[in-house]
Amino acid sequence: MNLLKFFIRDYNITNNALKGNTLMSYQDWINQASEQSDANLETLSFSDYMDVFEKNAKLECRPTYEYIRDMLNHYGVNSDGSFKLFGMKHPDSPAVHGQVKVQQALYQNLVNFSEEGFNNKFILLIGPNGSSKSSLVNKMIKGLEEYSETESGKLYSFSWIFPLDTYVKGSLGLTSTIRESQHGSFAYLEDKEISAIMPSELKDHPLLLVPKEHRQKLIEEALKGDERLLASIRKSYLYRGDLSKRNRMIYDALLKNYKGKHQEVLKHIRVERFSISKRYSTAAVTIEPQIHVDARMQQITMDKRLASLPPSLQSLNLFSLQGEAVMANRGVLEYSDLLKRPLDAYKYLLMTMETGSINLQGILTELDIFFIGTSNEIHLAAFKQHPDFNSFKGRFNFITVPYLLDVRHEEKIYSEQVEGIKDRSHFSPHALNALCFFAVMSRLRVCQTKNYNDKKLANIATNLNPLEKALYLAGMELPEKLDVESKQILKQGFDEIVNEYVNDSLYEGKFGLSPRDVKHIVFRLSSLHKNVTFVEVLEYLQHLIQKKSEYDFLNMAPQADYHNPARYLELIKEHNLNNFDRELRSALGLVDDRSYEDYIRRYIENINALNKGEKIKNIAMGKFVDPDDFFIKEFEAAIGLKEDSKTFRSHLLSKLGAYSLDNRGKTLIYTDVFPDLVDRLQESYRSEQKKIIQNISRNIVFFEAEYAKTLGPGQNSPLSDENRKLIKSVLSNLETRFGYTEGAAMSLVKFLIKERY
Repeated sequence: MNLLKFFIRDYNITNNALKGNTLMSYQDWINQASEQSDANLETLSFSDYMDVFEKNAKLECRPTYEYIRDMLNHYGVNSDGSFKLFGMKHPDSPAVHGQVKVQQALYQNLVNFSEEGFNNKFILLIGPNGSSKSSLVNKMIKGLEEYSETESGKLYSFSWIFPLDTYVKGSLGLTSTIRESQHGSFAYLEDKEISAIMPSELKDHPLLLVPKEHRQKLIEEALKGDERLLASIRKSYLYRGDLSKRNRMIYDALLKNYKGKHQEVLKHIRVERFSISKRYSTAAVTIEPQIHVDARMQQITMDKRLASLPPSLQSLNLFSLQGEAVMANRGVLEYSDLLKRPLDAYKYLLMTMETGSINLQGILTELDIFFIGTSNEIHLAAFKQHPDFNSFKGRFNFITVPYLLDVRHEEKIYSEQVEGIKDRSHFSPHALNALCFFAVMSRLRVCQTKNYNDKKLANIATNLNPLEKALYLAGMELPEKLDVESKQILKQGFDEIVNEYVNDSLYEGKFGLSPRDVKHIVFRLSSLHKNVTFVEVLEYLQHLIQKKSEYDFLNMAPQADYHNPARYLELIKEHNLNNFDRELRSALGLVDDRSYEDYIRRYIENINALNKGEKIKNIAMGKFVDPDDFFIKEFEAAIGLKEDSKTFRSHLLSKLGAYSLDNRGKTLIYTDVFPDLVDRLQESYRSEQKKIIQNISRNIVFFEAEYAKTLGPGQNSPLSDENRKLIKSVLSNLETRFGYTEGAAMSLVKFLIKERY
């Protein structure tokens, strides 16, 4: 405190000499920082902590598995079952997109631990390099760090406080006479009144200071209203366990010194709040794959720093526990690339997983740690060949973390990267999407008839090409080649198709282009092109697929269009040409002026009446008339209907009925119910407008010459004002409506015309 006063005084002297300084002064930030509460500064006496316990018994009776469950629930759950924590952005922990099944598997393991009463399994995340295994663990730890700073996430441990002999003369074995202390607790003493502080290196829970028999009664009474939590706690170390070896020795020595008076012993307890921190290895530690011991101990009785301990404690043979497992207690211990380590380096996990404790030179130390590790498929395959694998298998829970198969989630991984480089390179619409489609398609396998019980579903699934399957898995669209019934079968069979290879050794997402490679490609494209369109992406990938020595997935035997990178590029090109074609037509104003809503509603009303054998009200005539058969056939001709009309109409009416049941009380909007009909009507109109685009194709070359200012002296452009205005309007619309730059828009218009017109 005195040093701080001198610092402030010296600063004020200096500050008075400096005029016109508008920066925040040292005094300002010191005052602001002093006013802010720091969770780690919260200290309590043991009796005050027991008051906290009585008010928040459920929060204080949480082993690690319960604490992590509460943390995940604290941030919330998304509608798809994923946890909101993993989608949050942190500067030092990027969001994890997708991996819903992995998140749910992690949570289910926590539920299992709750039923067992301790963390009895080692969670090993297995997957190809770059599949977000470490990112998932880092995000969990980040969530725990932030949660431990909240009111509901408070964590407490304790230290032993020994006052100066002048403060409590005659106690603690300093003299032969022990007198009754007048002080309620030593927890709030200032440093100048303390001779020694002995922290709890394992961050022992303060409840463990209560003798087991009384602690159990205390917990039973406090949690009697929550049978689930109480049943779990009864199996946990908080109910059945004890203090660590050193804390037990100190407690018993003091109790003996105080002639059995527990209250006098507890005066030496200072309960301290701590926060989880990976940076400072507090209840969150990562062990890298080097060869070293994860926990060890050393004798501290002869440490000169502890010479001020009371004689009653100096006679004890005290040891200090050290190592990653010790620092991680009451939190998370991550083993990065676990299987890269020699087997002997983690054999101790067999006993630890079985008993919840670790044996250090004969001292059995109870741990409350969520053990989690990462490894890739190559090292796991080698591990399975080891004679001891079966011993480990029973103590490990393997969770597969594949590459993503949903192109929407895949694209989110790189959106921030693309945003960060937009000053030097602009990624046009569909450019990143094209790259992500290639990545996802490289991870897929062809569906096989033998894996399906439903032969109709098998027939449909086995005929999906890689692009159609990628679109289907992302829930974006169903193949247009399918009729209504087939589309319905495909929708209902989603889970079966997604999970076809989930238990196969060659599961989907085990191979293919990794996110790390995609990030590298994004940077390379940004350095090569100022405007990146899907054309530049496809050109880059065309060169990449020649590098078979660098990418294993390029060497897989083709199966139809699968494992066929050249075919991927053809499919992606056609898909993106279709997308840009639609955008170009929209930019040209080639939009059908018919009201799709009224047009579809009229068709549905007519086929409904026809199906029921009823008349329909003609508003213009003011009377009921027969269904308009001519209009029905005209509509079906406009959408290019090729299947049986009765079957098609029946499916539409069934879909309308199902939608109405699911959306009771909601205004019926036919274009929302039947978006596929809107697409088919638009397509029929587009085919009529091809001549306008062909006219642009004849003039775009002249416009480009004007744009690039490449016309020679005295050379006049044959482009008419009308056509020049039209092309400028198209490019402007592509920029404002869809986000293209003028250069990218012009490049794609030329490419589309070359490929299609």
